[in-house]
Amino acid sequence: MDAETGAILALQILALCSIVAALLAYLMRQSRNATDEYETRNKRHVLVTSCDTSVGLQIAVALYEAGYKVFAGLLDPCGMSPSMKILRAIEQQREKEEDGPVDASYGNPQDPEVRAHRQIVPLELDSTREDSLRACLDAVRAKLPAGEDGLWAVVHTGGLALPGVIERQPSSAWESMLRHNLVAPLRTARMFIPLLRVKRGRIILLGDSTTSYGTKAGTGLVAFSASKKAVEGAADALKSELQSSGVDVVLLKPPPVNPLILYSSPVLKTSDVESGIVSSEGTWTAPVSTQAIQNSLMPALTSPCPRMSYEMVARSRLFCK
Repeated sequence: MDAETGAILALQILALCSIVAALLAYLMRQSRNATDEYETRNKRHVLVTSCDTSVGLQIAVALYEAGYKVFAGLLDPCGMSPSMKILRAIEQQREKEEDGPVDASYGNPQDPEVRAHRQIVPLELDSTREDSLRACLDAVRAKLPAGEDGLWAVVHTGGLALPGVIERQPSSAWESMLRHNLVAPLRTARMFIPLLRVKRGRIILLGDSTTSYGTKAGTGLVAFSASKKAVEGAADALKSELQSSGVDVVLLKPPPVNPLILYSSPVLKTSDVESGIVSSEGTWTAPVSTQAIQNSLMPALTSPCPRMSYEMVARSRLFCK
């Protein structure tokens, strides 16, 4: 082998080694980033304001299953509402998992680190009342780990849909929907902004679902739709107002599901003895697909620079304003 051929071969070997080293460094960095993101995510605490609604309960459960510690707002956290029955069933299932064999793979729900953080903490909350919001704020602060004084996100899932033709619907129904659908999320945001500012977290609000629900949705839901459209405008303005504080505002656009179902109490499945169908305790039918929740909620929570709004759709198509 002459000197020139040897030099070329040496350069080729050096280039190959450089490529291998760069690839290894990239894989190690990706693994470290994934671990850091996982650990950071599990240290984050989220408040879901109205778990008495079907959509609120489903969002709280999705966050719990993703490894977050969830403060679940309920009108009566000590009662026997359908939501509390479902949450108790989830807690019992968690206890069974902890007693079972542990899978050491990172991110598995049975992993000890996930167990340490994954939790649903029921708290009394009526987001239409200032005193209830203040009491919930104090309760959240008291239940945060030592040295923590911040929330990563507040997801406002409260809502009220009262159907009625506008010509015959009483004004009191409009006022109730405005109080639940517009005033309540603004009150909630105002109360929890100090905790969100600490973590440079985010406020997540639910927008109007009547447009995607279909042309018949407008019948009997005019006032409801008006209140939810106002939420969308408020979210846009609030995002601009809070930009300097580091708190982000994200809007979730509900799927084409009847809002009367989204904002109603969960309906528990019952056993049918004659047909032989037996439902376990705390089972129910969620109004939105799991994939639709994941495609919208997870990016809204985890993206460093989230979009203004996300559609809650089953396919991977996200809507951005």
